[in-house]
Amino acid sequence: MHKYVSEAFVRVPDAGSIAEKLCALSNDYCRSIGVKSADKVLDFGDGRAILRPSDEGLYFRVEAEDTMTFHGIRTLLQGSLSTIMTFPDETVEWYAADGAPFGVRQGHLQGEQRRAGER
Repeated sequence: MHKYVSEAFVRVPDAGSIAEKLCALSNDYCRSIGVKSADKVLDFGDGRAILRPSDEGLYFRVEAEDTMTFHGIRTLLQGSLSTIMTFPDETVEWYAADGAPFGVRQGHLQGEQRRAGER
């Protein structure tokens, strides 16, 4: 289990295509890129990133052994995303996470959808 773990979500159209482009831009910086179901797993040695496209957008999970690798992977993903497209919220909100991938973010997203339905 990694010491530093966080997750984020960005609403984007065609999230699968965006994930593919992020992998292509990250290829020179990681050891390998694997596919597990719909997830793209980028292995950086002391850390990894998981990209999960969905109908709502793209989920990110970053896990690392040390803070330098952790922030480096997050910066690489956010910078690459900014070169691919612009999105309304210029900042990506990261949430501390542990346990199963994307559990924190999916719960947060469901809360956002409920609040939007109340309006």
